[in-house]
Amino acid sequence: MVIREIKQVLHGALEITSDAGPAFFLRPEYLEELEVQKLFEYAQTQNQIPDEEAVDIQQAALTFATEKAAMSYLARCEHCRRSLEQKLAAKQMDEHSVKKALDYLESCNYLSDRRFAIAWLRTRAINHYEGRIRLQAELSARGVDKQSAKEALEEFFQEYDEEELCSKAAEKYTRTHPKADREKMLMSLGRMGFSSSTIKKVL
Repeated sequence: MVIREIKQVLHGALEITSDAGPAFFLRPEYLEELEVQKLFEYAQTQNQIPDEEAVDIQQAALTFATEKAAMSYLARCEHCRRSLEQKLAAKQMDEHSVKKALDYLESCNYLSDRRFAIAWLRTRAINHYEGRIRLQAELSARGVDKQSAKEALEEFFQEYDEEELCSKAAEKYTRTHPKADREKMLMSLGRMGFSSSTIKKVL
């Protein structure tokens, strides 16, 4: 590979024109073997790049393409890291590129499990009355890491009172199951994620 030209473009990326085909893009952070200064030196001298360093450049470009694919999903809505990993894997992006790209997006706060969890909890609360236990299990099932889920739940229950949610869940159950006995309602509230102590206070 011979680099003909390098241009700095938006958000710290580089546009590289080589003798191997059309221009491609990479982020200096994605280079593992090659110093970015040496990359510019290659462009100035237009010397043939050793195969090992050429592979590093190609891998960095692949990681940048993976980042762009991840950003296209994030532009539509919040995602947690695991859901993006699954979607990118389905696009046959290689595991190494996915890890590096998502690490970078997390470091820039474009990707955040905590932010996704908070958004999901608030949306969920519109049509559901559920307790901490159920909500924690739902976040875990969606791949949100434990610490992010814990922080999101703390913030959520500062905004929503769990006993009030339990009371509304009990009222809804009574309306939809007017002939059900107390024991069945207790079991239903438990399945909704309310602790026995919360249910006892409400009832």
